Amino acid sequence: MRIAVCSPVALDEMLTLLAGVRGIEAWPCAVADLAAATREADAIVLGSFHYGPQLAAALAAPEARTRWLQLLTAGYETLDQHGLPGRCKVSNAGDVWSPSVAEHVFTLILGLARRARQCAADQQAGRWKATVRQQVRSLAGARMLIVGMGSIGRETAMRARAFGMSVAGVNRTGRPVAEADVIYPAGRLGEALAEADVIVVAAPSTPGTRGMIGREQLALCKPEALLINVARGDLVDSGALLEALRAGRIGGAGLDVTDPEPLPHGHPLWDEPDVIITPHLGGAASPRYMSRLARHVADNAARFAAGETPRHLVQIQAGAFSGEAEAASRLAGA
Repeated sequence: MRIAVCSPVALDEMLTLLAGVRGIEAWPCAVADLAAATREADAIVLGSFHYGPQLAAALAAPEARTRWLQLLTAGYETLDQHGLPGRCKVSNAGDVWSPSVAEHVFTLILGLARRARQCAADQQAGRWKATVRQQVRSLAGARMLIVGMGSIGRETAMRARAFGMSVAGVNRTGRPVAEADVIYPAGRLGEALAEADVIVVAAPSTPGTRGMIGREQLALCKPEALLINVARGDLVDSGALLEALRAGRIGGAGLDVTDPEPLPHGHPLWDEPDVIITPHLGGAASPRYMSRLARHVADNAARFAAGETPRHLVQIQAGAFSGEAEAASRLAGA
């Protein structure tokens, strides 16, 4: 089996591990050569951010040889957007990034709850301002709601319990998840939002989930609630969030993803005092951590080469949904 590998991280380790798998020939592939690789490779390793209309067209061509895509990312919205031929299977990165993203969830939560942005500004100004103590809050006893109980949601839930928080989750069906105290079906999203002190958005971006946190949903939240988005920026209506922040209808927001992304200079969210924005750092980690990704790719490639079903297959579907129940109909872990 021939595999083209287009990876900005851990490339050498991936190629070394793949070389040790019997029956696999792997080579590095530049982004510009991905379309051509579809005629030579049985499988391609790439990020969802590499996938565009040119590659989609090449995969759909009669001469395309590629039958499996292994993504380096958990998200796959670009494949939904540009389409994929039915003969091609797709696996995502599974739970590779989940611990790192869950750690970043708490970076944002604690930054807001302990007023880190304000303290950093006071430090920069050389100011000891103890009055900030009146705005600091504890997580112990608070209720976290996780919208999307896939691997990121579960990793986040485990860390929330360590902070003494209770955990509620939302998935499509309301199927129980061991890491959560209670699970709501998608149709009860509004009820779940109204009871939460901290809301973590961790669902994939799909036609059914985009804009799922909008003006109506934010109006249901507690005025002191914190909203954390580590999924994709388009799941949260940026305009509605800005309105809610300015009106005091929500306590703060931690955004590792934005809509648009990157968030342009001069966007009003930059100036909101109760917002912390990071440049999509959830999956950022040390080189040692990247070995998890290399092993995931090699293990899954070995399964595919042996004629077995690769792990973490995702459904690439077209279509749009409407309404609250449908808006969360493809939540991770549903």
